[in-house]
Amino acid sequence: MDALRISPRYTSLDWQRLDSSDPKDWPTAVDIVRDRLDGRFLRFANDCLKQKYSGFVVLAIDCLLAETIQQFMEGIIRDDESSRKLFKRFLTGKHFQTHFDPQAREAFYVDIRCGLLHKAEAKNMWLIRRNQSSLLKIEGGQLYIIDVERFHAALQSTFDDYLKAITEPANSPLRSNLWKKMDHICSVRTARGALYEGEDNAVSSLG
Repeated sequence: MDALRISPRYTSLDWQRLDSSDPKDWPTAVDIVRDRLDGRFLRFANDCLKQKYSGFVVLAIDCLLAETIQQFMEGIIRDDESSRKLFKRFLTGKHFQTHFDPQAREAFYVDIRCGLLHKAEAKNMWLIRRNQSSLLKIEGGQLYIIDVERFHAALQSTFDDYLKAITEPANSPLRSNLWKKMDHICSVRTARGALYEGEDNAVSSLG
């Protein structure tokens, strides 16, 4: 066995068969990235968002994705790249920048991203709400109120914009960064596949 899944519908071999210089392969490349992030994360966050009291889990998923999408944009494969810098750069994107000034970006990283992923709690003066008139409200310079539905919608829009951008041949740096990131992901999956069964076969063997 030499391939493991990189998304619900694709394996590492599906990616490695593609050629970045062949225009006919780019629609499949874009679909693989969409299937990886939507099929393993976004669609579950969308389902969770329909449930009461799901704000924490949806924001936790979104925080994972924010950093991951930024890594794809920049072609980051090193584990030593600063999560703080990556995450804060993501929040400078067009769907977030009008809501997050530098202080709010830092506070969100520390109190929400790190709070949820490391301690399963929002730290300090943060509240997670819905049905607000804006994505982020700041009261008294200390109390932050984040609208999880608006934040999730902004992240979804950022991802959609990214997928649209990499369909354009003119965006060659963005495309090169994508290929670098996916090549790294698939090389790791191929190495694992030489030692372990693929997910489908493993499930099948368990009945």
